[in-house]
Amino acid sequence: MKILIALILALCAGRAPAQWIVNDPVNTAVNSAIQTAQAANQVETLQRWAEQLEKINRQIRQLEDQLATQRRIRDVLGDPAAAGVELMRGLGAEEFARTYGETTQAIRRLSDAVNSLRSTADGIYRQLDDRTVLGRSFTRQTTPYLRYAAVDQQARQAEAVLAATEPRIGQLQRELSDTLQELRTASTQAEVDKLSAKVNALNGQLALLAAHRRDEADKLQTAWILNENQAEKERLDLLEKQIAEEQQTLGVVNAWQSAIKLTPTSYTRTGTK
Repeated sequence: MKILIALILALCAGRAPAQWIVNDPVNTAVNSAIQTAQAANQVETLQRWAEQLEKINRQIRQLEDQLATQRRIRDVLGDPAAAGVELMRGLGAEEFARTYGETTQAIRRLSDAVNSLRSTADGIYRQLDDRTVLGRSFTRQTTPYLRYAAVDQQARQAEAVLAATEPRIGQLQRELSDTLQELRTASTQAEVDKLSAKVNALNGQLALLAAHRRDEADKLQTAWILNENQAEKERLDLLEKQIAEEQQTLGVVNAWQSAIKLTPTSYTRTGTK
């Protein structure tokens, strides 16, 4: 009996290390919690990555929209700096700095009394020749006619400015009309801005040309007023000189008469027989 019990114990002792299972509930719970937390952290990390990727995608789409807008603007306007230069060049930027006609000093310097006397203004006036009513020639003093020659020269200058600006005004008016028509049918804000800038530039050109014309007309009127003013001064001067000459003449005559003494030396009396 004792031998049987010893054999059973020996067999159990030999198989125990291979088959005996030790179960630790606390360790199992801790390991499960760790694994669950790691899984949760991974999910949260993936969510944050997804949010960041979506934010980056939104920024990329916004940049793409801005880039597309810039491309559309460039398609309409081109390079803003170059577009401005080309626009002004096309409208004649040098016209803004251009002057028409001569200065007042040049007008006076170019005045020619002889040519002014010969001028008929395309047949409106008769030519003033250097002959008297007897048909004889005489030498004319041209200096007094220089003032009138200056007015004639200024009138020719004003006429030349009107003739020079007339084609340009017509061209600008046509361009302005076409631009306003394009502005009515503009489909984008960029195109509206571009056409509005062109309208302003065209209006500026027209205003400049109108100012040139007014300046020439004002110069002509000023020259005529100066002539009238000078003529009035000369008439008053002549009147005062005539009065002074009469007074001086009377004074000389009175002095001469006072210096003469008439006394009778002899006389003959005739009477009746």
